[in-house]
Amino acid sequence: MKDPVVNLNILFCHFVKTNKESDELIKHRNIINYVKSQQLSWFGHINRMPETSIVKRIDKWKPFTGRPAGRPKSRLDDDVRNDLKKMKRTK
Repeated sequence: MKDPVVNLNILFCHFVKTNKESDELIKHRNIINYVKSQQLSWFGHINRMPETSIVKRIDKWKPFTGRPAGRPKSRLDDDVRNDLKKMKRTK
């Protein structure tokens, strides 16, 4: 009996966008600025949520164990704060 061959292009074709489709989606804006603006928008959305919101509780959650050695992972909060510093909007 043969193993079924799965064509990944068929499975994931609705996730893959061409450069032209992506460009039309963001209305011909700079992709880096678009992503940063979306991050800032989401950051503000989370901060306006009530404290009882699941999303806000997950965002503010601190693990009980320490982080592994090495370079710390970048978090959304860190990215937004760095972007705001670059734009000279905060200290």
